[in-house]
Amino acid sequence: MEDAEIYELAGDILGRINNETNDIIYAPLGGKLSIYWSEKEIYGAYASSLSQSDKPPQHSITIYYEFVRQVWRDIENFCEFLRSRPEADFTPYEFYNNRTKLPECFNEDEHVRNMFIAAITWVYFHELGHLLQEHGIIRHEFGPRGNEAMQTTHVHDFEVSHHKPINDREALVSHVTELAADFAATIFYATDLLRHIEDPSFADAEERPEVLCGTLYLMVCGLSLVFFRFNGSKPIVPIAAVEGSHPKPLTRLELLLSQICEYLGIVETETGHSFNQELLEVLCTKAVFSTTMYWSWTNGDDFDVSFTLRGGQSSPVNMQYLQKIVAIWDEILPRIKEVRRFLSPLILMRFTDTFREKLNSVSTQGSSTEANATAVTPSSPDEFRISS
Repeated sequence: MEDAEIYELAGDILGRINNETNDIIYAPLGGKLSIYWSEKEIYGAYASSLSQSDKPPQHSITIYYEFVRQVWRDIENFCEFLRSRPEADFTPYEFYNNRTKLPECFNEDEHVRNMFIAAITWVYFHELGHLLQEHGIIRHEFGPRGNEAMQTTHVHDFEVSHHKPINDREALVSHVTELAADFAATIFYATDLLRHIEDPSFADAEERPEVLCGTLYLMVCGLSLVFFRFNGSKPIVPIAAVEGSHPKPLTRLELLLSQICEYLGIVETETGHSFNQELLEVLCTKAVFSTTMYWSWTNGDDFDVSFTLRGGQSSPVNMQYLQKIVAIWDEILPRIKEVRRFLSPLILMRFTDTFREKLNSVSTQGSSTEANATAVTPSSPDEFRISS
């Protein structure tokens, strides 16, 4: 596909979603959500709020053409990698009891297209999550104090701050709002997926379970590629410190995968379709393993375990990081509930009592050996659940 065709496809997809969002959420509020495209060669997107919290929302989402172009090319290269590598490279697939590299219910063109749609849709929903919870206002009110404070109108994503390094409270508020937007995006996407399942044209009744699983697998592959691209060639080195404008990309990926398994594992569609929790974990971990193989070999000559996701709750350093995240989230959540534009509690990040107890049991002292910890297959931790 030519670059211009990629841009046109992305515009059609996100344009339709944006129109639906305006009809369902913004029109009843007397507001408007606009979508803009930028020709700057940046891999990213950002959200802008030009309104006060007591006025009808005037919001916008800006997507860089370079972002959608690179997402498509990464997916193309990923699919070609899976098809061209020798079968011996995929022996680890036996762990998942399924050596199929890509879902057989879709053809080659559909593999690329479905991953692309999932990836850019999730990023759109991430920006929407920022806007509906007015994270610009939250960062202004809870971030830097005094002379350092300024009104935030842009919330940049998949593009770290290039202006100056941020630390301390400013970084903490930035990190937690990123994770909150990730949470909202995942709920929006999963809800949209379940809505499509109810459509009779989605698939024949007997084929529906296979197509549903294949769609989810491709979604995780596409989203993983986005986070690997954002991460670059940096290996996973867990740190407890909250630094910079964004959480580590692969930490974000690990947390949202847990959320996908948690959310889809407890819902059932009106037609009776549901996900087995074990199947969900196998689908997600296999998809991430496939993208890890691709990214590792793309950035080196062999498989590099330093790119492998680690079990979130098995890492004391990750838990120390999340202690800070939970504390600041508890502080800002009441204000988010006051200024949010969408009243559904489903998109509000929540930490369970069980997880809080685990956090409280973790020592605040650092672990000098953490960076050398052995990589493990991610479990399905219950960091996040639906808020009530």
